[in-house]
Amino acid sequence: MSQQIPSVVPDIADTVRTNYVGFASFTVLIWDHIDTFTDEVELIWKSKRKGFFVYLFLFVCTLSFVGTINPTSHLEPLLHTARIRGQLIRCTRYVRYEGCTVAIAVEVVGLMMLLRINAIYPHQKWIIKGLGVILFGETLVNGWLISRGEPVVHNPMSGVHACSMVFDPAISGAASASAWIPLLYDTIIFGLTLYRTVPPIRKEEASYIVKRLLEDGLLYYSVIFSITFILTFMIVAAPPGTKNICAQMEQLVTVAMMSRITLNLKKAGKRLNSDTLSSPKSLLFDRRGKRRRRSSTSFYPSFVMSLSTSLSPAVIDQLAGSPLTFAPPLTPNTVIELSEPNYNNSLNVKLPDEPPKALSLASRVLQEV
Repeated sequence: MSQQIPSVVPDIADTVRTNYVGFASFTVLIWDHIDTFTDEVELIWKSKRKGFFVYLFLFVCTLSFVGTINPTSHLEPLLHTARIRGQLIRCTRYVRYEGCTVAIAVEVVGLMMLLRINAIYPHQKWIIKGLGVILFGETLVNGWLISRGEPVVHNPMSGVHACSMVFDPAISGAASASAWIPLLYDTIIFGLTLYRTVPPIRKEEASYIVKRLLEDGLLYYSVIFSITFILTFMIVAAPPGTKNICAQMEQLVTVAMMSRITLNLKKAGKRLNSDTLSSPKSLLFDRRGKRRRRSSTSFYPSFVMSLSTSLSPAVIDQLAGSPLTFAPPLTPNTVIELSEPNYNNSLNVKLPDEPPKALSLASRVLQEV
């Protein structure tokens, strides 16, 4: 089933909407890079330890700018049939290139999220393998859909000469998988993050890094869910000119959000290591006006006193069953013998337990990213 030639007014309107959404998404990306450029230079470029995660970060940020460049968005007026055919061939190649940049950016961000989950669940390898299978299947589906991509057909009378991609209308139902599979993947990632971070926060045993993980997870998932959820329905039900209107937004906003939460986590680690007198506070979970319910043992160490065992059990039983008596007053001839106290047997101090799971989780995440 081929595309139908749209009317003049809807064709122009769809093109204008696509340009507006693309410009707004690119503006968000530019603003985010300007706002975090100082942190990126300090924490990424000047970092002495550049692991695999950092190189993925640099790659996806560069790709987001390269994939946005559209040299064929504004084509010259078409003069004859041969010229039209040549433009359509070039546009077909370009839309697949653009689709590849969107898919690669989304898959690389998915891989970065997988590395974060690997740091949170280091001993549950079946979780990492399951997520890896989903991510690999997502990559295969996107590759197949892009191979069936084609340019949007415009009305020659509208004067629109744009180049945007739409999936083959014959596979319109399957094309929605390019949106709902990443949505499913991100939902599982968010659920795993909640499962590991919420319990220590509710018990008030979580470190600042754990709270930062949950805050960034909420920020990332809420934004990406909104865009991807809308894109899923638009691919199925929207007109061809606006089916993929949110696809480039998904790419640019996903990269911007991944950049933001990565730098937030690195800044949190730096602040945690530099602050010696006061610990950094979480925006959502360390509000000053919030009244915490804690037992007194959470603030002060508990002491367990044990009496000396120099008395025999018979004497102890006799004293326990006898009434309270006082010793007679001392006489001048009374001799008092002093002995050195045994501190090991007379005083046992029990300090409150540290939350080893929360601390180890924070250190693993900081090492991973």
